[in-house]
Amino acid sequence: MTSGVFKTVLISSIFIDRDHRQRKKLVEVEELAKSIKENGLLHPPVVTPELKLVAGERRLCAMGMLGWLETPVQLTTDLDELSLKLLELEENTKRVDLSWTDHNDAVAEYHRLRLAKDSTWNQSKTAAALGVVESTISAHLLVADQKKKSTDIATADKMSVALNIARRKQEREKSVALQQLDADIPLTPVESEPRFVDLLNTNFIDWSSTYSGAKFNLIHCDFPYGVNTGDKKGQSAAKYLGSYDDGEDVYFTLLDAMAKNLDKFCADEAHLMFWYSMKFHNETVEALTSMGWKVDPFPFIWLKSDNTGMLPDPNRGPRRIYETALFASRGDRKIVRPVANAIALPTTKDYHTSEKSFNMLSHFFRMLIDDTTRLLDPTCGSGMAIKAAEVAGASFSLGLELNPDFYELAKKNCGL
Repeated sequence: MTSGVFKTVLISSIFIDRDHRQRKKLVEVEELAKSIKENGLLHPPVVTPELKLVAGERRLCAMGMLGWLETPVQLTTDLDELSLKLLELEENTKRVDLSWTDHNDAVAEYHRLRLAKDSTWNQSKTAAALGVVESTISAHLLVADQKKKSTDIATADKMSVALNIARRKQEREKSVALQQLDADIPLTPVESEPRFVDLLNTNFIDWSSTYSGAKFNLIHCDFPYGVNTGDKKGQSAAKYLGSYDDGEDVYFTLLDAMAKNLDKFCADEAHLMFWYSMKFHNETVEALTSMGWKVDPFPFIWLKSDNTGMLPDPNRGPRRIYETALFASRGDRKIVRPVANAIALPTTKDYHTSEKSFNMLSHFFRMLIDDTTRLLDPTCGSGMAIKAAEVAGASFSLGLELNPDFYELAKKNCGL
């Protein structure tokens, strides 16, 4: 702040407009009094020409504890525009009626203006000026920075929620940055095409054994379940969308290929969303665990609200109207935000016999996808996961599909 001309007045003559000032308890006044006694009053209170207090209530209190009767003050009329703006922001950081977003904006702007005025300014000085600990300023600056990138942070209902999202976002960004340093090729396509999605008409087993490019940090895996639901008898939609091989041997062959080649295409820190049949629950969990995945014991559940599903034996059992996906992690990749692990939504069958719902995938992808995400779907079928990942903001998504007819339908679905 500019020094201006100080004026000495009686402390008792300074008016504190209690109705329009924040009413938080004044903290660490004794420590401030000790500092003033030892070092003098470094920053006089600021008052209007009518001696109405603008800033410095803690200093007035401390001087009263020391028995001072008079104090130098700085008049608002002696301050330049920047100093007045800093005063306004400082006062805003102490108001109790501000929303957390406005409070966060005030702290960040105060720090920015101070730093612009003084290149030696730092978070510690901002903390001292605002009467808080340095970690509080660090948290505010992180949230303010990440708030520009994420609407989820800006719309959080409180600062603590925003801070948790911001910290997870920061860790995900650091993880990808480290991966990029180790990668021999860019993590995002270098072409000028603005859409970062791709589909390949290829076999996952062959592709995974020879892949050597940038690795993926989200694997959306929807292998054939190995329960013979892909034939014309098992699925009525197969009559017009086509069938696929869904034998038990297919499922375990694909699972084995993932185990053998995982390190070639999967990042050290990654998430896995793995759709499967409960018939092979124990075998699947054991297989994924042996690959190094940490499998959450509570799976994702898609309850089909239109009551569709398999009816294996109408005389002996119920219709199966929900599907399950194991959620697993590799390393310590943070989620974007928590969502419910179950959702009820109707089915769609526009592009594939066993199509996953776009709305259902979008729900779960809210927890896993942001602009640091590289998604791989090794048997993408309808391409719905690729489509949903792009809408969710993934940096790049790749789908593999062996069947040429399904591949063409998936391209149509994704607008490729």
